[in-house]
Amino acid sequence: MGFTRRKPTVIIWFTAVILIVLAVFMIILTNKKAAFPENWLFTVDGYAVTDEEFLFYINDQRAVTVDYFYRTYGAQVDEGFWTRQYGKNQETPSEYAKKSAMTALLRVKQEQIIADERDIAPYKSFDELKSDMEDENKKRAEMEDIGDTYYGLPQLDLYQYMQYVSGARWPELVETQVQKTKMGDAELQDEYASRSAEYVRTADELTVMLAGTGQEMEEKVLNRLDISKDDTESLHFWESLAAASVGETVIGKYMGEDVIATLMTKPEITNLTLEKVKDSMIYGRAELDLRALIASRTDKAKIVYNGNQFNELEVK
Repeated sequence: MGFTRRKPTVIIWFTAVILIVLAVFMIILTNKKAAFPENWLFTVDGYAVTDEEFLFYINDQRAVTVDYFYRTYGAQVDEGFWTRQYGKNQETPSEYAKKSAMTALLRVKQEQIIADERDIAPYKSFDELKSDMEDENKKRAEMEDIGDTYYGLPQLDLYQYMQYVSGARWPELVETQVQKTKMGDAELQDEYASRSAEYVRTADELTVMLAGTGQEMEEKVLNRLDISKDDTESLHFWESLAAASVGETVIGKYMGEDVIATLMTKPEITNLTLEKVKDSMIYGRAELDLRALIASRTDKAKIVYNGNQFNELEVK
């Protein structure tokens, strides 16, 4: 009786499995967490932060640092300001700026990581964000040339672009948090009862006797929605009237004119039912939960430094 030898087939299959495992391993090694750039300063939960990126956050904290040391110690910016020690705790502006920059950076990183985890937006490195900013500015320039509509400035610097990206990402983060934030009927009822005075709608119209300089008083209905958001003087005048008592007189600027007005009827105030404010209550709680999550993850973030480079870095 003959025997069939299967050893070569087994070896082929075994080799194939090994190759697949190695391929997967190489993919893992080349992902964003493992592919560190040469100038990496530290990592946050496995994601590399370069010296250029950290200096970007430091530069954003320079004015805050200068203001703090001026108010606290009366310090003026001179040649030795950044490394000079101040006060009993021997604070230095350099270390203060680094600490403030780290706090700001960690919050942004956690927001990015959570967005990536929730499939809202893939995590982007600092270099990728700079490249995306250049692409966005090119797109805006092209739209400007052909007369297309875009929102915001014609060109964004890196800080503005990162604010733009974060602003676009935030509503989606809140939306995903709503699915995780549970508010039962009893909790909604309790919160509504404790804050019912806040849940009101103020009408946009009030009635006044109004006169400009040298004019006679005339009855007018002033609608807040007729006032441009940029017209702060008119908005302030309308709000002053809304807060006044019937019969009280207010002097100010309205629609570019010096006017005097006596309030005749206040804006109508309507109490909102739980059903009308329930969604805003849930979204408000979700946003609070999201901010708490980011703060918690910021506090617990695992930071691994590249040698002693971070300690040796000085703000100048």
